[in-house]
Amino acid sequence: MTLRCEVLEELKESFIGKRGPKTISLWVCLDRGPGPTLRNTFDYEVNDDEHEKFAGKATGKIIDVSVSEIRVGFGNRVRFKGQLRKFGSEEIQT
Repeated sequence: MTLRCEVLEELKESFIGKRGPKTISLWVCLDRGPGPTLRNTFDYEVNDDEHEKFAGKATGKIIDVSVSEIRVGFGNRVRFKGQLRKFGSEEIQT
């Protein structure tokens, strides 16, 4: 499933897991696709490569995300994992 969405906020979530402290980079997104859209915002888990390339630049950008996994995160917020396909007007090479 591919979604077009707007990044509203960049944040980091830290917690202590089984193997010690862990930090996950998240983008809070709002669906901006054509036709019927999602009613609520969702969190997109940014992978290490995307974080390295786009950290600090994502807020306010329109992105296309190819979603591979949808699950419930902390606080019952929907969390998507996948791969970034487009960042603003820039196509992402896979």
